[in-house]
Amino acid sequence: MKAKKTGPPPMRVLAITNNKGGVGKTTSAVSIGAALQRQGARVLMVDLDMQANLTNNLGGELELALHVGDALVGAVPLAEVILTTEAGLDLVPADFRLASYEPIIYKQKDYHTRLATALATVQGTYDYVVVDCPPSLQTFTYMALAAADAYLIPTEPEKFAFDGLRLVKELADQIERRINPGLQFLGVFFTRYNAKQRNSMHAAVVQAVREEYGEESLLPSVRRDAAVVQSQVHVKTIYDHKPDSNAAMDYAALAEIVRAKLA
Repeated sequence: MKAKKTGPPPMRVLAITNNKGGVGKTTSAVSIGAALQRQGARVLMVDLDMQANLTNNLGGELELALHVGDALVGAVPLAEVILTTEAGLDLVPADFRLASYEPIIYKQKDYHTRLATALATVQGTYDYVVVDCPPSLQTFTYMALAAADAYLIPTEPEKFAFDGLRLVKELADQIERRINPGLQFLGVFFTRYNAKQRNSMHAAVVQAVREEYGEESLLPSVRRDAAVVQSQVHVKTIYDHKPDSNAAMDYAALAEIVRAKLA
């Protein structure tokens, strides 16, 4: 009998996505990445949003010679784009110039594989890659889901945010069928959540998610917490700013779930 091959577990790629902006997507990407790092993982953050909120959240107003678009068009290896931030998280940054790269990338053959191909070059260097997708379902989100092992959808308990969630799930299901059969839906979680809020729409949206996607897809919520905004002002992760805050504890719990589901 042949011995089973042993070695480090494969690098896991996690996309954080929602078709609607302002739902805590970037905050969640930063916080989950930082939580995974605190739990001992080697983490690479990838910013695919031309607004560069993830980049600014981790590094402030950086003067970038290179950004993620340069690696996606094949101009430079991904390793040449990676920066190490003060939080200790490695980052593939974005900036406003990414907007001009989208039509170029879209016209390339098998464009949807570009991110997966770039990430394959750092396999073995990281345990997790956390990708912050733009608030749209176009080229960069498509590439992220095509490259991902799994995705999470942060949302607020509001009607329009729920509609965005449905569109993301439909696109991801399409990509799973056609391109990436291993893509896993880890679930939905609510941000800026207040369980004590007496709001019929609030409760109705939570129940709608439960009914449409199943109890197992409804992940623990992240409580509304002023420490999140304060950490962004100070250009720090929630763990560097206030690690004992409610939001920090909630994101740590989410990171534990991510690790368990992707083990």
